[in-house]
Amino acid sequence: METEDALREETRRLVSDYLEHCCRAEGCQERAPSTPAAATMRAVAQELRRTYRDFFECAKSQLLDQPPERVIPEVAEMMDQGGFNWGRVAVLVVFAGAMLEMEEQEKQQRGRLRSEMSRRLAEELCHYLVEKKGAWLRENGGWTGFHHHFTQKQPPPQSDPKSTLCCIVAAAGFGLVGLALLLAVR
Repeated sequence: METEDALREETRRLVSDYLEHCCRAEGCQERAPSTPAAATMRAVAQELRRTYRDFFECAKSQLLDQPPERVIPEVAEMMDQGGFNWGRVAVLVVFAGAMLEMEEQEKQQRGRLRSEMSRRLAEELCHYLVEKKGAWLRENGGWTGFHHHFTQKQPPPQSDPKSTLCCIVAAAGFGLVGLALLLAVR
């Protein structure tokens, strides 16, 4: 069982790995994931982002100028209604990564701001996941549990890749369209 400090460090490393992955400049060589759980997060995120591209584009454009200290707790609170699970953890981290992505021109002009936003998002996500959901994370095997949850639920080769995402979204227990509508209203 992980101590709170170990969980905080592992959470910081995984979240930072994913957010840095989202911030990398186009054409730059991609760094290897820092842990097996980080590799799993990237794979799950890629599938979520590909399938729900319109949702994430809408969400980031709606929230680009909002402070992470406000957005992450609001989104986490919406997702927390009705229970918590690995699907919701993945969607929350992927959502934070979407907030960092901008058009290439904006990336060049706002590189320092993106780095600062990445740091603030990582802090906010770590605070939420460790302080508010640390007991749940520990009960479910920590980030090793996250990795095993998604890697052991791989679809058979003949199945449609979209069905995996449907399982992830169903595991999250909410509709992304509903979340998009809630975010657009706020």
